[in-house]
Amino acid sequence: MSISKRVVIMNSQGLHARPASELVEAMKAFSASVTVCVGEKSANSSSIMSLLALGATVGSEATVIADGPDEEDAMNVAVAVLGSED
Repeated sequence: MSISKRVVIMNSQGLHARPASELVEAMKAFSASVTVCVGEKSANSSSIMSLLALGATVGSEATVIADGPDEEDAMNVAVAVLGSED
């Protein structure tokens, strides 16, 4: 069973290289599969190129979908990274 949550991209630069890299690195600690969706596009959180291809700008709404044994923990970390203003 998977879980999902919506988050607004708060970084003034959107989902650019640094936060995308932070997300990829953070997700390595989890066995759950995490997907980020923006509009009609989706990206696996383990792929920085896929995340950058989402073209998420500040204020974009993303849906995070997590599936796996540690899905709640992975979801919380993913949402924290994507919703960060840093």
